[in-house]
Amino acid sequence: MNSTNMYVEFLLGDLESFIISQKNEIDSIVSNKEAVSLEDTAVILEKFSKSLRKTENIIDFVEEVDSIDTLRNISILASETVAWILFTLPTVEKNLPYFAEDFTIYNKHIVDYLADTLLEFESFIEDPMKLKFVGVDIQKNIKNISMTINHLSKVLKKGLLEN
Repeated sequence: MNSTNMYVEFLLGDLESFIISQKNEIDSIVSNKEAVSLEDTAVILEKFSKSLRKTENIIDFVEEVDSIDTLRNISILASETVAWILFTLPTVEKNLPYFAEDFTIYNKHIVDYLADTLLEFESFIEDPMKLKFVGVDIQKNIKNISMTINHLSKVLKKGLLEN
């Protein structure tokens, strides 16, 4: 195993442990309350953004990865990350004081954009080598989603501080 594969495996482990701990925390927030508070929503959005940044960092290395198993693991964990956000976001989205157009990327609602990205990652599970050739494009998608969610979190936090 070359040093890039080992480093990527380390990053994958870091992302996986982050997702597991955050998923448990966020699931308890979402399931224990009738309505998620704006403060909790800001924290949840920030954690979504951080998990996407971690995913983006891993994708930085796909061109250098020479192990099909590592590429498959990247695809699996990235799809789990996107799926977690995709299925949790609507729970907190309804509580946000934003307009629907604030949730769009390239004129597509963020949930649809997440779903398309998830489908792409799932196709890489079957054919991991494909990830090496479209890594830059999928990384751009992840970055767009992360930046949008991060922006919404920062705007929400700023609004909470001013009120």
